[in-house]
Amino acid sequence: MQHKTPQRRILLRNGHFITATGPDRGPLHTWDALGWLAHGEAIVAYDGAQWRTQWLGQADDAKRPGYDDALDLEGRLVTPGWIDCHTHAVFAGDRSHEFSQRLAGKTYAEIAAAGGGIVHTVAATRAASPAELTALAAVRLTELAAWGVRVVEIKTGYGLDLATELKTLAVIGALQQQFAGRLTLVATAMPTHAIPLEWRRDPDGYVALVCDEILPALARSEVPVHFCDIFVEQGYFSVAQADRVWQAAKALGLRLKAHVDELSATGGLPWAVACGAVSVEHLLCTDAAGVARLAAAETVAVCLPLTSVFLREPLAPLRALVDAGARVALATDCNPGSSMTTNLPLAMQMAVLMGRLTPPEALRAVTRNAALALGEVAGLTGRIAVGERFDATLLDVDHPDALFYEFAAPPRANSRLIDALDGRKMP
Repeated sequence: MQHKTPQRRILLRNGHFITATGPDRGPLHTWDALGWLAHGEAIVAYDGAQWRTQWLGQADDAKRPGYDDALDLEGRLVTPGWIDCHTHAVFAGDRSHEFSQRLAGKTYAEIAAAGGGIVHTVAATRAASPAELTALAAVRLTELAAWGVRVVEIKTGYGLDLATELKTLAVIGALQQQFAGRLTLVATAMPTHAIPLEWRRDPDGYVALVCDEILPALARSEVPVHFCDIFVEQGYFSVAQADRVWQAAKALGLRLKAHVDELSATGGLPWAVACGAVSVEHLLCTDAAGVARLAAAETVAVCLPLTSVFLREPLAPLRALVDAGARVALATDCNPGSSMTTNLPLAMQMAVLMGRLTPPEALRAVTRNAALALGEVAGLTGRIAVGERFDATLLDVDHPDALFYEFAAPPRANSRLIDALDGRKMP
């Protein structure tokens, strides 16, 4: 008879909790609406694969069950683990010269048409070794973790050929091992990030290559791929081309994401929503009809305020999306061309200061709704709830208001909770 290893129950005491167990749609005006638990406690246990919440309540609750060990949080704030649900964190090369060109008046589209933009990074990424790419990305992931991020989605898409797309995915796999226990990394296939230079005269030929060779190879990789993302935009991929790729991806068991309405509205949003996309991303040019469409859909609107700041463009219609009832998530869009940053708290602050979200709405956007933008992969729900996976960010503040008050504040994340639980997985 096989005996199950007993779980060790850890009491997290003397903390303040945001559970993110409130509604995932509609306005939030108070922290109570997001599940504020001041002077709270939680009991978590390791089930052999992950930590789960067994109990959650007030410190003086007489019905609190027994536990084996306790961890004093010393009055700190605990939230669901922050999720950066849109990054391009694996790449080589530098595009600071393009930043200067934009400051001089050139647009993102003009720079791309002249051979810059994504294809510039593609050349550098193709030339880099796996070890070089891993080392470069590890720096970015370390920074994300310092800001409080616990889950990072990483897209391929700076390869745009079979060998480099597979190399990028292998790098993501190496990073998953390197950051095990500290970060959960979710891989998205995006060979449709741009049309590579060698296929500019035959974009449909490149689409065929993606459908017939690149996507199947990525889907067969030892590194799990959950999504296929497609950049639907003028000069990139048309709706018709995107649909061909989506049909191939769907046959491989992948779920759909789409970059839409970033530079112009070309029909990508209604197409993606009709296809049941898990998320649509960017949305700078989304109009009232698009807002209404997202409000009526399960598709999450992933908005990237730091990209707008970097490009000096208007933000996505954050306030309108939330008021209409759409699910809204926020992310850094960490990438070399339009958002060279790992600062997720700054993205939340800009969403509040410029996008007019409330602080509870911004925090929901990097917890519960960011988890929905990743399809709750690996049991990540973006909330702290009994019976669910416990993945949390511990912060050196005692109230969530402090996360928004000091502009561009230094990192508040505290690794103590992660380190302590890692050392107490088994009896």
